Amino acid sequence: MIKQFYKKILYSAIIIITISLIIHFTYYLLQIPNNNDEKDKLTKTDAIIVLTGDKYRISEGIRIFKNGFGKRLLISGVNKKITDAKIKLLYGNDSETRNLFDCCIDIDRISENTFQNSRETYFWARDLNLNSLLVVTSNYHIPRVKLEFSRFFYEDNLYYKSVNITDDDNSNLSIEMIKKYLLEYTKYLRTSISLLIEI
Repeated sequence: MIKQFYKKILYSAIIIITISLIIHFTYYLLQIPNNNDEKDKLTKTDAIIVLTGDKYRISEGIRIFKNGFGKRLLISGVNKKITDAKIKLLYGNDSETRNLFDCCIDIDRISENTFQNSRETYFWARDLNLNSLLVVTSNYHIPRVKLEFSRFFYEDNLYYKSVNITDDDNSNLSIEMIKKYLLEYTKYLRTSISLLIEI
Protein backbone atom coordinates (compact mmCIF):
# COMPACT_ATOMS: atom_id res chain seq x y z
CA MET A 1 0.00 0.00 0.00
CA ILE A 2 2.79 2.40 0.95
CA LYS A 3 4.74 1.46 -2.19
CA GLN A 4 1.73 2.20 -4.36
CA PHE A 5 1.32 5.55 -2.66
CA TYR A 6 4.93 6.53 -3.33
CA LYS A 7 4.63 5.29 -6.90
CA LYS A 8 1.63 7.54 -7.44
CA ILE A 9 3.61 10.48 -6.03
CA LEU A 10 6.54 9.66 -8.29
CA TYR A 11 4.38 9.32 -11.41
CA SER A 12 2.53 12.53 -10.56
CA ALA A 13 5.82 14.36 -10.11
CA ILE A 14 7.11 13.06 -13.46
CA ILE A 15 3.91 14.15 -15.21
CA ILE A 16 4.02 17.62 -13.62
CA ILE A 17 7.70 18.09 -14.50
CA THR A 18 7.13 16.90 -18.07
CA ILE A 19 4.16 19.24 -18.59
CA SER A 20 6.11 22.12 -17.05
CA LEU A 21 9.05 21.51 -19.38
CA ILE A 22 6.77 21.36 -22.41
CA ILE A 23 5.16 24.66 -21.43
CA HIS A 24 8.54 26.26 -20.75
CA PHE A 25 9.98 24.99 -24.03
CA THR A 26 6.97 26.39 -25.88
CA TYR A 27 7.54 29.71 -24.14
CA TYR A 28 11.17 29.65 -25.29
CA LEU A 29 10.13 28.94 -28.89
CA LEU A 30 7.59 31.77 -28.85
CA GLN A 31 10.35 34.22 -27.92
CA ILE A 32 12.41 33.40 -31.01
CA PRO A 33 11.87 36.34 -33.37
CA ASN A 34 10.62 35.95 -36.89
CA ASN A 35 13.10 37.62 -39.23
CA ASN A 36 10.34 38.65 -41.63
CA ASP A 37 8.73 40.69 -38.84
CA GLU A 38 12.01 42.46 -38.04
CA LYS A 39 12.68 44.03 -41.44
CA ASP A 40 12.83 47.84 -41.42
CA LYS A 41 12.46 47.92 -37.62
CA LEU A 42 16.08 48.59 -36.68
CA THR A 43 16.68 51.34 -34.14
CA LYS A 44 19.72 53.61 -34.07
CA THR A 45 21.73 52.98 -30.91
CA ASP A 46 25.01 54.09 -29.37
CA ALA A 47 26.67 50.81 -30.27
CA ILE A 48 26.22 47.44 -31.94
CA ILE A 49 27.29 44.17 -30.30
CA VAL A 50 27.90 41.06 -32.39
CA LEU A 51 28.00 37.78 -30.50
CA THR A 52 30.15 35.32 -32.42
CA GLY A 53 29.09 31.73 -33.00
CA ASP A 54 27.17 31.00 -36.17
CA LYS A 55 28.12 32.30 -39.58
CA TYR A 56 26.53 35.51 -40.86
CA ARG A 57 26.48 37.18 -37.43
CA ILE A 58 29.62 39.26 -37.97
CA SER A 59 28.85 40.16 -41.59
CA GLU A 60 25.30 41.19 -40.59
CA GLY A 61 26.58 43.29 -37.70
CA ILE A 62 29.08 45.06 -39.94
CA ARG A 63 26.39 45.66 -42.58
CA ILE A 64 24.12 47.28 -39.99
CA PHE A 65 27.02 49.31 -38.60
CA LYS A 66 27.92 50.64 -42.06
CA ASN A 67 24.30 51.71 -42.50
CA GLY A 68 24.66 54.07 -39.54
CA PHE A 69 22.75 52.26 -36.80
CA GLY A 70 25.56 52.62 -34.25
CA LYS A 71 28.58 54.76 -33.46
CA ARG A 72 30.77 51.84 -32.40
CA LEU A 73 30.84 48.07 -32.88
CA LEU A 74 32.02 45.31 -30.57
CA ILE A 75 32.64 41.79 -31.89
CA SER A 76 32.40 39.71 -28.73
CA GLY A 77 33.78 36.21 -28.25
CA VAL A 78 36.38 36.05 -31.02
CA ASN A 79 38.64 32.99 -30.89
CA LYS A 80 41.99 33.93 -29.35
CA LYS A 81 43.82 32.26 -32.24
CA ILE A 82 42.21 34.54 -34.84
CA THR A 83 44.24 37.70 -35.35
CA ASP A 84 42.88 41.16 -36.09
CA ALA A 85 44.51 40.93 -39.51
CA LYS A 86 42.61 37.72 -40.27
CA ILE A 87 39.28 39.28 -39.25
CA LYS A 88 39.98 42.33 -41.42
CA LEU A 89 40.86 40.03 -44.32
CA LEU A 90 37.61 38.09 -43.88
CA TYR A 91 35.25 41.02 -43.43
CA GLY A 92 37.10 44.13 -44.60
CA ASN A 93 36.31 43.66 -48.27
CA ASP A 94 36.33 47.39 -49.02
CA SER A 95 38.24 50.44 -47.87
CA GLU A 96 35.28 51.81 -45.87
CA THR A 97 35.06 48.65 -43.76
CA ARG A 98 38.83 48.50 -43.26
CA ASN A 99 38.77 52.10 -42.03
CA LEU A 100 35.96 51.24 -39.62
CA PHE A 101 38.09 48.43 -38.16
CA ASP A 102 40.84 50.98 -37.49
CA CYS A 103 38.64 53.54 -35.77
CA CYS A 104 35.38 52.13 -34.52
CA ILE A 105 35.35 48.32 -34.29
CA ASP A 106 36.60 46.60 -31.14
CA ILE A 107 37.27 42.91 -30.62
CA ASP A 108 36.65 40.95 -27.41
CA ARG A 109 38.65 37.74 -27.04
CA ILE A 110 37.89 37.19 -23.35
CA SER A 111 34.31 35.92 -23.68
CA GLU A 112 33.79 32.19 -24.14
CA ASN A 113 30.06 31.99 -23.40
CA THR A 114 26.96 34.16 -23.39
CA PHE A 115 27.31 35.20 -19.76
CA GLN A 116 30.83 36.42 -20.43
CA ASN A 117 29.59 38.19 -23.58
CA SER A 118 27.15 40.16 -21.45
CA ARG A 119 29.73 40.91 -18.75
CA GLU A 120 32.46 42.07 -21.14
CA THR A 121 29.92 44.11 -23.10
CA TYR A 122 28.93 45.83 -19.86
CA PHE A 123 32.56 46.76 -19.08
CA TRP A 124 33.14 47.94 -22.65
CA ALA A 125 29.96 50.04 -22.78
CA ARG A 126 30.63 51.50 -19.32
CA ASP A 127 34.19 52.53 -20.20
CA LEU A 128 33.05 54.20 -23.44
CA ASN A 129 29.91 55.72 -21.90
CA LEU A 130 27.59 53.90 -24.30
CA ASN A 131 24.00 53.46 -23.18
CA SER A 132 21.76 51.99 -25.87
CA LEU A 133 22.93 48.78 -27.56
CA LEU A 134 21.81 46.71 -30.52
CA VAL A 135 22.75 43.04 -30.02
CA VAL A 136 23.19 40.91 -33.14
CA THR A 137 23.01 37.13 -32.82
CA SER A 138 21.24 34.05 -34.17
CA ASN A 139 17.46 34.01 -33.82
CA TYR A 140 17.32 30.93 -31.58
CA HIS A 141 19.98 32.48 -29.29
CA ILE A 142 18.10 35.70 -28.52
CA PRO A 143 15.88 34.38 -25.66
CA ARG A 144 18.94 33.39 -23.62
CA VAL A 145 20.85 36.53 -24.59
CA LYS A 146 18.00 38.60 -23.16
CA LEU A 147 18.27 36.71 -19.87
CA GLU A 148 22.05 37.04 -19.61
CA PHE A 149 22.12 40.71 -20.59
CA SER A 150 19.40 41.47 -18.02
CA ARG A 151 22.05 40.82 -15.36
CA PHE A 152 23.92 43.97 -16.38
CA PHE A 153 21.62 46.20 -18.46
CA TYR A 154 18.20 47.78 -18.24
CA GLU A 155 15.79 46.27 -20.74
CA ASP A 156 14.95 49.69 -22.19
CA ASN A 157 18.57 50.18 -23.28
CA LEU A 158 18.76 46.95 -25.31
CA TYR A 159 17.59 46.14 -28.82
CA TYR A 160 18.08 42.94 -30.78
CA LYS A 161 18.63 41.94 -34.40
CA SER A 162 18.30 38.24 -35.09
CA VAL A 163 20.24 36.45 -37.80
CA ASN A 164 18.51 33.52 -39.45
CA ILE A 165 20.97 30.65 -39.99
CA THR A 166 18.58 28.48 -42.01
CA ASP A 167 19.52 29.94 -45.37
CA ASP A 168 22.07 27.27 -46.28
CA ASP A 169 21.22 24.63 -48.85
CA ASN A 170 21.72 21.68 -46.53
CA SER A 171 19.71 18.46 -46.63
CA ASN A 172 20.36 17.81 -42.95
CA LEU A 173 19.50 21.36 -41.90
CA SER A 174 16.21 20.52 -40.22
CA ILE A 175 17.85 17.83 -38.09
CA GLU A 176 20.75 20.13 -37.27
CA MET A 177 18.38 22.93 -36.32
CA ILE A 178 16.40 20.63 -34.03
CA LYS A 179 19.65 19.71 -32.30
CA LYS A 180 20.61 23.39 -32.02
CA TYR A 181 17.22 24.35 -30.59
CA LEU A 182 17.25 21.53 -28.03
CA LEU A 183 20.81 22.29 -26.95
CA GLU A 184 20.06 25.99 -26.74
CA TYR A 185 16.92 25.32 -24.74
CA THR A 186 18.88 23.36 -22.12
CA LYS A 187 21.17 26.38 -21.75
CA TYR A 188 18.16 28.70 -21.62
CA LEU A 189 16.59 26.54 -18.90
CA ARG A 190 19.83 26.52 -16.91
CA THR A 191 20.10 30.32 -17.16
CA SER A 192 16.46 30.74 -16.16
CA ILE A 193 17.01 28.63 -13.06
CA SER A 194 20.22 30.46 -12.14
CA LEU A 195 18.42 33.81 -12.35
CA LEU A 196 15.51 32.46 -10.36
CA ILE A 197 17.75 31.38 -7.49
CA GLU A 198 19.98 34.45 -8.02
CA ILE A 199 23.21 32.72 -8.96
